[in-house]
Amino acid sequence: MDLSIVLVNWNGAALVEQCLATIEASGTRSAYEVIVVDNASTDGSQERLRALAAAHPRLRCVMNAENAGFGAGNNVALPYCTGRYVLFLNTDTLVREPLDALVAAADALGERCGAVGGRVLNADETLQFTCRGHYTVPTMIAGLTLAFAGIRSRAVRRQEFAAWDHATSRDVAMLSGCYLLVPRRVLDAVGGFDPRIFLFYEDTDLCYRIRQAGYVVRYVPVATIVHLEGGSSRARGLSARTLKQSLTSARYFTRKHLGRGRARLLSLSVKLCWLAMLGVFAPLALVLPLRGPRARLRHRANLLWQGLQG
Repeated sequence: MDLSIVLVNWNGAALVEQCLATIEASGTRSAYEVIVVDNASTDGSQERLRALAAAHPRLRCVMNAENAGFGAGNNVALPYCTGRYVLFLNTDTLVREPLDALVAAADALGERCGAVGGRVLNADETLQFTCRGHYTVPTMIAGLTLAFAGIRSRAVRRQEFAAWDHATSRDVAMLSGCYLLVPRRVLDAVGGFDPRIFLFYEDTDLCYRIRQAGYVVRYVPVATIVHLEGGSSRARGLSARTLKQSLTSARYFTRKHLGRGRARLLSLSVKLCWLAMLGVFAPLALVLPLRGPRARLRHRANLLWQGLQG
């Protein structure tokens, strides 16, 4: 078996069906299997997935009794994976091209291969930035604050390689977990996703550990997929819970890999920035003449207020 494709579902069986259909229609010739882990869905997904598995011999479904998070859900699939490579793939993706080129790129790296990611497009066919350079406290602060205000700082753009056309292969610090191929032997060596990270930064942490172990993390412009980003965690837009979870995961990653002092600096800086932004958004939400912008600012101010609690 060449490839074990892992999908984690939470209340989105229709997305799983759609993704599976595109995998089957992609023309992939490498031997593959698909393992779907359901993270305790409550919308009838489990029944729908069982019916789907009955109709697709390559598909196996594993039902979790609780939702322990995205990374932990992926880890549940690993004992069932028999492929040389494990491809972690989001359910809200459409596979546009055969996955064979991704497998070939990993094979070409040989023993140095730690992780490989292919080309990812947004729903509007524009390039999605799924690679990152090294994570530093300033870039994480900018990502958790300025990005919330709709500002992409120079540091963040540089870290996400925004000026690069992604038309060539490149070694990077991190690849998005929406489309991440990892040799099974590497997962056996460094472990899977950190189960203490519920959501966000679980791919950053895994790639960090892979690189620490001496392996290469590489982007290759092949095997294009579309990432709709409208699935389980994003369908309802940004919430106070996801805002808090972003900071919690960033703080955990920083403490684990960069030290407790930097983690405290990150947390304090982000909360001070949120407080300053709240001081701007809240008054503007009261005085802006246009209803649409006023409502958006009120929503953001409310999120920041909730994010600052606890």
